[in-house]
Amino acid sequence: MTTAVPARNAPVAVSAMLIVVGIAFAVLGAVYFTRTAAQLPAFLPGHQAGSAHHHLKHGLVAFGLALLAWIAAWFTTGKRARHSAS
Repeated sequence: MTTAVPARNAPVAVSAMLIVVGIAFAVLGAVYFTRTAAQLPAFLPGHQAGSAHHHLKHGLVAFGLALLAWIAAWFTTGKRARHSAS
């Protein structure tokens, strides 16, 4: 009798991509917390020339998305359960 090795929930590339996306969102959140609206790059939402306002909500959302990406990556690393017919 041979035992089959359970398959992963997702390919390794998907897990790696989710980790990288999570890192990118964490960096974005740090940028929103540390820079004023005037210091943000022009392509980011919330850029306002001459403003001293910090976009804390944007930073919290970015950190939340990073956490979600890392949780999704964790779920993709698990093994798929195989139920045998008895």
